[in-house]
Amino acid sequence: MHRLTRSLLTQVRRGWRRASRRSGSEHGAVAALFAVMVSTGVIIAMGALVIDVGQIALERQELQTGADAASWTIATRCIQKPADCTMAKQSLVASDYANRNQKDGSADAQICISSLSAQCTSWASPGACPTTTVTGGTSVEVRTSTRTGTSTLLPPAFASAMTGSVSAGVTAGACGRVAWGPPGITKVLALGFSMCDWKRMTANGTTFYGPLSPLLSQLGLYSVLGLPAPSATTESAIPAVLPAAVLGLPLPSCTSPVDLREPRGWVWLANNDLSPPDANCEITLKVGDLPRSLVLSGLTQGVLCAGRLQSQLTSRQPVLVPIFDEIEQTLLSIAPTYRIAGFAPFVFTGYTSLLGGLLTGVGSLLNGSAPGLLQNLLCGVSQCILGYFTKTLVPLDSPSFGTGPNFGATVIGRTG
Repeated sequence: MHRLTRSLLTQVRRGWRRASRRSGSEHGAVAALFAVMVSTGVIIAMGALVIDVGQIALERQELQTGADAASWTIATRCIQKPADCTMAKQSLVASDYANRNQKDGSADAQICISSLSAQCTSWASPGACPTTTVTGGTSVEVRTSTRTGTSTLLPPAFASAMTGSVSAGVTAGACGRVAWGPPGITKVLALGFSMCDWKRMTANGTTFYGPLSPLLSQLGLYSVLGLPAPSATTESAIPAVLPAAVLGLPLPSCTSPVDLREPRGWVWLANNDLSPPDANCEITLKVGDLPRSLVLSGLTQGVLCAGRLQSQLTSRQPVLVPIFDEIEQTLLSIAPTYRIAGFAPFVFTGYTSLLGGLLTGVGSLLNGSAPGLLQNLLCGVSQCILGYFTKTLVPLDSPSFGTGPNFGATVIGRTG
């Protein structure tokens, strides 16, 4: 037994000696190779290359940050103030964001707003946005590129010091693109409002107010910053569409001068096949759709949707509603269609007696009282909803844009 143990120990020692001799020879070979590489400048060149590649990567990252920040900022500014959405003004914004996101405070920036594409010039930046499958809406593309003093080249800081270097540097670039516009196919409250009333209450799309509180609404909408707070004079009473309007005789005084061909009021909506909305009183629509409504929908669908209406009054948040501009029906039709022109965010503040007295009136949330004398006269012959239109902005990862006018609801998303 002892002899066997000693034999094993002897073999282990011999293995260690052989490994030690081999390791020493390899170490020597590596040392010799390293000496040759140092003497010929290979090691220094490799180090310079690594450093310069890292510098280019950092440059591109800073340029990308500037392009992303500039494109998003320009998009929101164009939404908030369309009159300032010009190439001249927004180019200054792009340059400012590009410079502020560079460590050396200097970068070039170009923009192209799709609605003003005739004013766009050829790109100087090598960075291009990826192709997008998103169609419609308006987009802004911002491309940033290197600017070092008076040069557009990023010099090879270390490699340029190497003997025989012929590189003058590279131009790094990046791109950011953001699109915005009215929503496309979307789920909305099954309660339509006339374009006539939207024009009247927003002064033809020029007057909007913020929601009653800054909390997110059930649809994920949030208000565009800068809207004034609502007051008692902000809200308006909107009467229900009456059978007379269905027969082509809408109530007057929605706009001035009075246009009897333009429908007015609000109405409960169902799907085109008259199937009811879902349990949350919502239907899926797009511009141009023709949802229908029974003449006595207040006694049917109105009962089913009463809970949702009450929740909107409690939350005091904007909700997306369809806007209709035409009522299409035959003479004896009891379920006319309503042509959808777009979608608008609406804040409910109260209502007069609805559903034939099944729901008693709720005083205004803004002034704590019932409608004024003029509204009482209007609502004496028709059930009224109180409220006002606001503006909202919805960020989406994959935005879908609709056609037609923007009634205050805007979706926005990065597309490159």
